[in-house]
Amino acid sequence: MNNSFGDIFKITTFGESHGKALGCVLDGCPPGFVLKKKYISKEINKRKPGANRYVTKRKENDNFEIVSGVFKKRTTGTPICFLVRNTNTISSDYNNIKNIFRPGHADFTYYNKYGIRDYKGGGRSSARTTVSLVIAGSIAKKILKKFFNINFFSYISSIGSLKIILKNNINFKKYFVPNVIKSKYVNNFLNNVIKTNDSVGCKISLDIFGLVPGLGDPLYEKLSANISKSIMNLNAVKAIDIGLGKTCSIITGKQNNDLFYKEGLLSNNAGGILGGISTGKDVNINVYIKPTSSIFLKQKTINLKAKEQHIKIKGRHDPCVGLRAIPIIESLVSIVLINSILKQKINSFY
Repeated sequence: MNNSFGDIFKITTFGESHGKALGCVLDGCPPGFVLKKKYISKEINKRKPGANRYVTKRKENDNFEIVSGVFKKRTTGTPICFLVRNTNTISSDYNNIKNIFRPGHADFTYYNKYGIRDYKGGGRSSARTTVSLVIAGSIAKKILKKFFNINFFSYISSIGSLKIILKNNINFKKYFVPNVIKSKYVNNFLNNVIKTNDSVGCKISLDIFGLVPGLGDPLYEKLSANISKSIMNLNAVKAIDIGLGKTCSIITGKQNNDLFYKEGLLSNNAGGILGGISTGKDVNINVYIKPTSSIFLKQKTINLKAKEQHIKIKGRHDPCVGLRAIPIIESLVSIVLINSILKQKINSFY
């Protein structure tokens, strides 16, 4: 199992959903960077469970410890170890599925690959483990903003069949949706989903500002490829668009091409990336997240002996897991971008 991500600014995550603790080791963080726990906590709280009735009722405080790599609030350049202890596990909720595969989950594939699986909360495959990504990614995101003036503007552009039109800034205190949409519409939609014991997916849109031209390494380390790979590593993500994305397949070349002028590109259909290299325009990304697999409905499945039976799960689960995904996606992309910048600086040295 590969638990590391990044080349220069590199993280290795560890821990399971119902284990004693989760965390990560961050290697390659520059020395002397002021590390404020308050800022990291703010990013973690955006994905924290138990925040409202539309996310999992599992309430974890997500307080973290810095075990190494920081002296007098500054990074030392050595590996930084972060630890987050689980405090609200109810493993008994999973006793009834220890010999059964849950539809839509990684239970079946993990068992077939490793010959063993942690059925308590999904173990390593649980979205709970993403807290480690946000810790490390929040540092990358802060470095990008402070030293390179790179910023993110991210929002949920649809929840299930509910489309959200962006006309205003984002209300980060709610669901990362535009203020123009009154929260009651989102509330009513999600309440209906909860009443039916079902779940829905969502679409998340990201705009990244401030990238210089030239980031990315063709042929096989393209910026678009690395961004896509990082996001597709996130649980529940099923597709990603950059720029016009799939729309490119139904329009003409004349409609799709971004024309060059002495002032720069007139349009940005490519989404800020051409040939796998940043153009200097904003990078536009759409991420498509599937409905939460854990639903409170009776479903058909098989057990460890491949015998058919029915399953009805227990536990505390998100009706729309994508509501907490934005800080995770931003963290993953931030790690990709900081590695791309560091690689570019090494290349320019020669």
